[in-house]
Amino acid sequence: MTLQPVIIGNRPLLARLLLLFWAAAVVMGALFALAGLRLLGPGEKGGAAVLLLLGMTLSLAGIIMSGLCWRIARLRGPAIELTATGLLDHRFSPGLIPWEALTWKIVFNGRGYSVQFDVEPASRTTLSIYWPQRALGLFNSLLGQPRFTLVALGTGHSAHGLGDMLAGFKPAAV
Repeated sequence: MTLQPVIIGNRPLLARLLLLFWAAAVVMGALFALAGLRLLGPGEKGGAAVLLLLGMTLSLAGIIMSGLCWRIARLRGPAIELTATGLLDHRFSPGLIPWEALTWKIVFNGRGYSVQFDVEPASRTTLSIYWPQRALGLFNSLLGQPRFTLVALGTGHSAHGLGDMLAGFKPAAV
């Protein structure tokens, strides 16, 4: 049986709009952090430190999400290609991930669902993974989830829809 390739086009409009939102989050986070920094001093009871920490966290999240949105907003051509040889997500890496090196599953993250996956370490070193995905990978690992995310943004499909397409080539991990 020969599997027919699945090509998922890039739909950048929402990513372009979200890019503005996340860029604003970076600026707002920096302003909160600066306000907290200015309030630090003798007699301060912790509010400034909280403001500083939350501002830095908001800026860091905004930088990472801006990076993801930027890549999707600028991408020309398909977002994802599924073929008999593997998965090629042009928003993740320029390299093809062979099916035998990939495990994936749909994860509920408290707000919604996402397709998350791992790539065996030997194959991971050859992929040239883009920095926003690497950053998200560190965060996902801290939560005990599969390292990487097959981002639904810009595909026109839900996590479950992407999962159904992946399942045609490789079953989900348990």
